[in-house]
Amino acid sequence: MIKVDYAQYTLAELMEAQQQITAESENYPALMAELRARQEEVDLYEQSQVKASFHSVEMRVKFIGYMQLLAALVMTVGLIVGPFVSWWSLISLPFIVLSAAAGYTAISEQVKWYWLSILNQGLQVVSFSFGVLNYKYTGLGGIQIGFTWLKEFELSFGILLSSTVHLTGHAGAFSESAIHIDVLALVFIVALLTMRERQR
Repeated sequence: MIKVDYAQYTLAELMEAQQQITAESENYPALMAELRARQEEVDLYEQSQVKASFHSVEMRVKFIGYMQLLAALVMTVGLIVGPFVSWWSLISLPFIVLSAAAGYTAISEQVKWYWLSILNQGLQVVSFSFGVLNYKYTGLGGIQIGFTWLKEFELSFGILLSSTVHLTGHAGAFSESAIHIDVLALVFIVALLTMRERQR
């Protein structure tokens, strides 16, 4: 087997080689010896990787925060300029307050209040229609997978670009039984939980 001169490798190449080599390889001792010889450089590299990963997650959380603030603004405008059909229109008020508070605390990195964003996204995960009961809440939109049944079962997929709060106790827009799962809200929740754990 050809002996590899790991002294010629960059640190990134060494780290990649470590991921691919097995302990049974003839080059394994030489690789580990080179990594030990560069231990200080390895430590700095690993720290930079952790910081880069943390920064990436941090940016995602701030993005979620801005999305929530914008959703609160859009819903507020819709409430003000939209037609006042009934007092049911005011059901969006607590959602607007929640979305605004969640957005602000996410952007300002107030980790102890991340549960507001998690709650806000959690309320968007599932929308449903069962007979007279209808519920739907989206921030600025979502990526939804739906299950609909009336006479037959149907699977659907859709991308929403709207801010919606729909909660009724009577027959409304939906005439069929349906459940929709917002995949985007689930992705946001995972990002928020990851960031919260890393900042503890």
